[in-house]
Amino acid sequence: MLERLKSMFRSDDLINSLSVFPEIDEAKISRELKLEAEGKDRGKRNQPPASATNPDHIEEAIRDRIGNSRRQGLENFERNQKTYNERLSRANEFRKEVDIVAGTAQGDFATAVHGWKAAMTRSIERLNETYAHRKSFRAKHKLDRPAKQFEGWTRFIALIIIFVVIEGGMNAVMFSRGNEQGLLGGLLTAVIFSVLNVGFSTLLGTFACNIHHTHPVRKMLGTASILAWIAFAAAFNFMIAHFRDLIDQGIAWMDAVKGAVPAFLASPLGLSSMDSWILVGIGLLISILAFMKGMHARDPFPGYAHVEMELDQARAEHERDLSRAIGELTEKRDLAIDELRDADRQVREGISEAIDALFGQTALNSHLQAFLDQCDSKLAHLLAIYRDANRSSRSEAEPPSFALPNTFTPFVPTKVEDGRKRTAEAEADRVSETVDAAIKGIFETYNAAIREFRLPEDIQRGDHLRQVA
Repeated sequence: MLERLKSMFRSDDLINSLSVFPEIDEAKISRELKLEAEGKDRGKRNQPPASATNPDHIEEAIRDRIGNSRRQGLENFERNQKTYNERLSRANEFRKEVDIVAGTAQGDFATAVHGWKAAMTRSIERLNETYAHRKSFRAKHKLDRPAKQFEGWTRFIALIIIFVVIEGGMNAVMFSRGNEQGLLGGLLTAVIFSVLNVGFSTLLGTFACNIHHTHPVRKMLGTASILAWIAFAAAFNFMIAHFRDLIDQGIAWMDAVKGAVPAFLASPLGLSSMDSWILVGIGLLISILAFMKGMHARDPFPGYAHVEMELDQARAEHERDLSRAIGELTEKRDLAIDELRDADRQVREGISEAIDALFGQTALNSHLQAFLDQCDSKLAHLLAIYRDANRSSRSEAEPPSFALPNTFTPFVPTKVEDGRKRTAEAEADRVSETVDAAIKGIFETYNAAIREFRLPEDIQRGDHLRQVA
């Protein structure tokens, strides 16, 4: 935004104050003009004559060399003065450019705010709706507690695997008897039975959650799931125990597999060994643990954890959008304010520099006087070198021209109208007022946007809807 304003100041044809006034090397001038040798040579010939009232060509050459440097310095000085004078004349133009910069900054910031308001609408509406849904869900099902969150599939599956490993490991030895593959075959059999035991128990546990539901059909589904689990756990584990009894009786492995179900149906509790009862106990314990894990993996009330999860996701989405919006708008606000203050500083410094150069005691003005004094002193010194050498070699009296003044005509800078100074200062003040007003407007827009975005608790209460209404 500031490029045009900066280019306006860069276009000023200013010469650096250290380069305005050229250096005068009097020793070099003395060598080049051979002042001492020329003075002695001309003095021996009594030149200039004793009656001369005007400077001779050597003195004129000295004055020309110093005068050329003096003219160059004064031309540079007046060129800078003219540039500063034109800068004061353009103060109104600078102020108008700052007005454009301020208006652009406010417009760009307002556009950014509008864009984020549109982007935030979705997350605000979703947060409000999901909160209202959870509120109605709680009221409908008479829930006054927070939902239990799902602990994650990784932990859930890991625990199921632990159940399978524990049961399979404990039963491996019992199933290795009579197995052609020995302990490895027994372990494989135990793991297969354990996977079935744990898997069906966990699955039925998840359906058993419906026992807590307020809807009659869902309650019936939960009750049926519990009864199905009890039947499954008892039948499955006793059947496996009968299978092991048959193996202990020396029946072939495949015959034991075929005869386990008939034996269980004939006498469910008719186990012949303590190991088989231990097998039933281990199976039922793991089945109970798996069933409870399935039942309590999520919130006991069906659907409650999902409702809570959706609200958490809506909150996270709104928080993410709000954080991004505030971060971006804060950055744009600070950038706009920095540019406005930079514009104010450039204009005020540019005008102040011009005013000081034209009306005050600046470095340039002090350098001017020092340069003029230097020109006079070096002119006098070089003339003295020539004249002294000439006097020392003359046989006649020195000419009256040697007594002429060794200075240049005084330089008087061009006077600048005071009204231009007052006008420029007034424009600089207006620039500051414009910038202050723009910064204030940006802050007000920023604060209004932050209030409109709302915090999550305000949205959940529906404050943004009441404000619109």
